[in-house]
Parts: sequence; structure tokens; C-alpha cells
Amino acid sequence: MVSETASKMSSYGSVNAILPLLEYLGNEGFDLRPILDRAGIPGEALEDTRKRFPKADIEALWQVASEVTGDPAIALHVSEGAKAKSLGVIGYLASASESVRSSLELVKGLTPLLLEDIECELESEGEVAFFRCHTGAPSQANHFIVEYSIGLTVTMSRLIGAAGTDPLEARFSYSAPAHADDYERILKLPVRFDAEEDGVLFPISMMDGVNPSADAALRHVLEEYAADQLARIPTTAPFSQRVRACILSIQPMGGLTSEAVAAHFSMSERTLRRRLKDEETSYQEILDDVRAELASHYLTKEKRAIEEVAFLLGFSDPSAFTKAFRRWTGQTPADFVRAS
Repeated sequence: MVSETASKMSSYGSVNAILPLLEYLGNEGFDLRPILDRAGIPGEALEDTRKRFPKADIEALWQVASEVTGDPAIALHVSEGAKAKSLGVIGYLASASESVRSSLELVKGLTPLLLEDIECELESEGEVAFFRCHTGAPSQANHFIVEYSIGLTVTMSRLIGAAGTDPLEARFSYSAPAHADDYERILKLPVRFDAEEDGVLFPISMMDGVNPSADAALRHVLEEYAADQLARIPTTAPFSQRVRACILSIQPMGGLTSEAVAAHFSMSERTLRRRLKDEETSYQEILDDVRAELASHYLTKEKRAIEEVAFLLGFSDPSAFTKAFRRWTGQTPADFVRAS
């Protein structure tokens, strides 16, 4: 859980968070410099892909872009034409994933690479799955970020999902605006306003259809790179999230210790444990969560042998891995694979 102190801190976003919008404006013939100036974003800063901007400036950019184009649905239009290359490593990772489910599971942990203060969660129940997006305190300007997040989810799921499948519904927690008809027309989906949460509802059949462009080897390389980049961001994102990313970036995990992770952040192990305690978690809880997630992926998606998975996850032998796996899932690895 994010501490109250952390949640009140200013959040930031990357160049890739605004690049699709700028490309859209440029293609429409608008001069970007005065638009960026009005939003308080220096144009020269875009030359550095590592540059990060306050979320308030990014929200202001969407507002200014809507005003100069006269398009209140600009976020939906931008998301409709978004390309993987404009989104950076997250876009490429999503494109290389083997299914919509694996793509969304990856993205939800890497959102700070684009924009901090966004929390995503995928939940399956019965014949449907819901991908929820929480984008911070509600505001009129924040609606653009909500619409962009949901629009991107819809667009990328269509690129990755099997032919003939489609999301079921887009949901928005705010009341229908004057241009409500644009939502269904652009998203090509039923839309619900005044919903409990913002997000996209999928048929469960869409979650695990095989992505014809999947590339397991490329995804593995990109995932390590993304995790390393996330761990290095000078960010106000939850420290526990950065620790998780650091653990993910160390493959295989043999010799991985809390002391080594603390050294990555230039702090003592005691400080590491205290900061995680402040967020109501611990190093062991995060490590177990990462190992359980990777174990499931390696066993069922990459079809790796139990002995190899045990090595990759840093266990001394397969029996120690089996004991831990039973604690996480209630099953042995062999039983888990047979049931999958």
C-alpha cells in the first residue's frame, strides 16, 4: 500500500507519455512550440528521452491541445492511432507479449515509465475480465488522462488479441459529457458513464488468445530493460514498486539478497526494510510475489522444466522451489502444470 505521504507528493511523466499527442498535433498541422509553451513544457526538453515532467504540466498540455484543436475528445482520437514505437518500451513489450492477459499484467507494473500516479489492476471473474485504471485525484484535466489510458487499453488489446475478439465495454466514473456520443463512435464499443471505476471490460475468451506477433525472446530482453529503467527512475512512485522492478531486472536470481537490492538504491538494508514497512510490505513479501508470478509464467507460458525454473528463481534445489511453490499456490509445480 502506498503511504499517505507518498500519495501526496507530486508525480511525473516521461516524454513517451506525451509523444503520441505531439505526433498527432504535428500531423494535424499545428505548431507545437506555442502549445508546449502554454503548458509550461520547454520544447528543447523533448530532445532528452530521459526527461520527466510534472503530471500537472502533462494535464495542462492535454487541456491546451483540446482548446487549440477545438476537440474535447482529443485523448480518444490520439489513443485510437497510437503506435507501439511512440509508447517506448511499454509499447514494444505489449506488442511482443503472447496474449492480452500477459500484456496487461506486464503493463500494470510498468506504468510509471509513462506516468506516475496511475494504478492498474486486472481481475477475472467468470466469463469476463476487468482492467481498472486509477489515475489520481479526479479533475476536468484528469479526464483526458483517463480517456487516453482507456483508449490505449482498447487499441492495444485489439492489436494483440485474436482476430474476431473485441472488448465488451469501456467504463468511466464521471458523468456523461456533452460530447458523450463521441466515445462510442471512436472506441467502437458500448460505453458506460457514472461507473464505479474507470476501465475496460473484456470477454475472458479474449484474454488468452495467442498473439501472432508474440516474441518470447524479445519480450524477455525488453522486460529486463524496462524493469531496470523503472528501478532507476528518480520518481515519486511507491518505493515498493521500484524494489519489485529491481528484483525483476536481476535474472537469474541466484545470490539475490536484500543487501544487494539495498545497495542498488545506495542505502543500507535497514533503511530498505524501514521504507518498505512504511508502505505496509516487506522485502520477502515482494520477493515471494515476484517469484510466484515468474514461476507461473515460466511453467505454463514458456514450458520450462521445474529444475530450470528453480535455478532461475534462485532456489538452492528443486525441492526448495517445490516447497515454496506449494506455499504460494497450494499445489506442487507438477500439479500446477497439469491443471493449466
